[in-house]
Amino acid sequence: MQIGIEGVAKRAGQRIKTISEVFYPPIDISEEGEEIHIYLDLPGFKKEDVRIISSKTGLKVSGKRKKNVEGKMIYEERVEEFSKFIRVISEFESDSIRAKMENGVLEIAVKRKEVKTVPIS
Repeated sequence: MQIGIEGVAKRAGQRIKTISEVFYPPIDISEEGEEIHIYLDLPGFKKEDVRIISSKTGLKVSGKRKKNVEGKMIYEERVEEFSKFIRVISEFESDSIRAKMENGVLEIAVKRKEVKTVPIS
């Protein structure tokens, strides 16, 4: 049995799609003073495609887009949607969350709650 290049590409695409269904965007987290900065690489996603939900322990970032591909698909690797939960170690003020997206990079800034020193008697 002989499979043409189209068949090979289609089978490879199906395997890749199974892997990419659990796509987690690359992420960096940094601290700067009382803020935590989170960076996610989301090439091809627009800010309208992305949603951020705050919870007590962290942030859920998800996105969904249309690929806008013309013609017959013979190989598929890019994802249409993703979802990632980011646990924030410190307590944070949910009202202080800011987000911006530039050049396919989503930056989220979170302000930590004030840390109080407790005197020991």
